[in-house]
Amino acid sequence: MLDEMRAMENTTGTVLKTARKAKGMVLRQVGEQVGVSAQAVGNWEADANDITMDNLRKVAALYGIDAEAASRGQLVYLDDEERSEAVRITSPTRAPALGPKDIELLGVTVGGDDADFTFNGEVIDYVRRPPGIATTQGVFANQVIGISMIPRFEPGEVIYAGGKQPVNGEYVIIELFPVGDEKNGKCFIKKLVSRKPNEIVCEQFNPPKQLTFNPYEIKKMSRVIPWQELLGY
Repeated sequence: MLDEMRAMENTTGTVLKTARKAKGMVLRQVGEQVGVSAQAVGNWEADANDITMDNLRKVAALYGIDAEAASRGQLVYLDDEERSEAVRITSPTRAPALGPKDIELLGVTVGGDDADFTFNGEVIDYVRRPPGIATTQGVFANQVIGISMIPRFEPGEVIYAGGKQPVNGEYVIIELFPVGDEKNGKCFIKKLVSRKPNEIVCEQFNPPKQLTFNPYEIKKMSRVIPWQELLGY
């Protein structure tokens, strides 16, 4: 086994996400191998939920990394010293300071064939407030459901939205008004292409296509806050 790397102030979630991406796997694949949901894997990577040592060992074996080191925020590959050294050099030396756990994580349900999800009207948890939005009002979080925005957003990934109004080229969450007997309207995560008085055009990646929304059917359109902004870069 390799000697352990010098201690770094990364989190277990950061280590797991870095190792998963290096392995070329998506959250769903990891969940299937470990026996949990993609959302659970996304929560581990976001440090929103703690991972048990048993599950950590399963994930570590899948990635070929040292589970004990991962629990301390260190990424150590068991069979590739050169790669471990490269990770040590390129990984951030200090994890960003996170604020209070006061951002509402809104519950979602599968949205059917024509929508990414629907909000279920419940606050299922609270997540940390990153430093870049320390004073931003009207921010919420939710977990991605669906595959329409892969590779930009993966199922189970936690995203933050709200704050300032979106502009063309940014990612948005569009919530429609309920129709008929619907309790909650359909929701979409898309890339905003153009915004006109009579139509809003968005783009999705999987499969690639454009969607047009009637502004009068939209209850709320929220900007997805980029990670660089969340971290204050």
